[in-house]
Amino acid sequence: MRARVLIALALLAGCALVLVAVAAPAWAADGDGQNNVSSVQASGGTLTVQAGHTYWTPPQNSSWATDGQSTPPAGKPNPNQPYGCTYGAGGPSATAALGVGGPEPGQWVFPDCRGPGVIDPMPPFWVTGAVPAAGTVQVAPVVVAEQAAKQLGLASPTIEMAPPDGSPQLVGVASWLWINPDQWRAVSASATAGPVTTTATAVPTEVVFDMGDGTSVTCDGPGTPYSAAAPNATTDCSYVWPDPGSFTVTATIFWSVTWTASGAPGGGTLGVQAGPAAQVPVTVTESQAINTPGSGSN
Repeated sequence: MRARVLIALALLAGCALVLVAVAAPAWAADGDGQNNVSSVQASGGTLTVQAGHTYWTPPQNSSWATDGQSTPPAGKPNPNQPYGCTYGAGGPSATAALGVGGPEPGQWVFPDCRGPGVIDPMPPFWVTGAVPAAGTVQVAPVVVAEQAAKQLGLASPTIEMAPPDGSPQLVGVASWLWINPDQWRAVSASATAGPVTTTATAVPTEVVFDMGDGTSVTCDGPGTPYSAAAPNATTDCSYVWPDPGSFTVTATIFWSVTWTASGAPGGGTLGVQAGPAAQVPVTVTESQAINTPGSGSN
């Protein structure tokens, strides 16, 4: 079923959406149906989540319920009458691809049927007012958002310093601190549970450098990269070492995480979250000045 839904979406994405005005889901006479979406709309029924996929069960005594019978209708076969239909709900991804097909909240439903003359894939139709089936466990949208946040894949920062990493830092001289500017950007990830899809977005707000000597430096941005070609440049992200020694500098980016939902109401903030930290070893030395008597001095 999932493969046929994907095929239908792929075909629909490459073609103009043509509305076929029909009174009931009789698809066999529509030779180009696989390239169209139907203007047929249904109301009611239930949604059931099975193995990560959402299926629609039509209301009893509806034409869709009749088409869902496992055996063909009694009597002379009707070449326009499908049977054995199952109905997969496309969810937010189908709505994003095809647009809204009727009153909201609603979603596209993709039939998968048998019978004489049935085309494959059959055009989807819009369903409104469907409710979760009794006994179906519904996951709160914020829980789905938390799952999306776990998939953000926040990267640990790349620490840069001037003097450069690996060279001694000097007591009393400001060491420039920054991270790779390419890492200072928003990242997003999505998660789906049944008809609900959430998207979590993380925006960097600050980077904190733990200098390893009991002091930390908080910078509101990624810091300014040092360039020898700009000797008069300044930075608001630096540290002056008070004492010599060997230290481990740790950098952590903090992210403000928000979320939105489709398929259910919801959205808001998940607070500020720390990304994975990065560390570099640092050696701090003192530069000693030695006064020597000049020539001719006594």
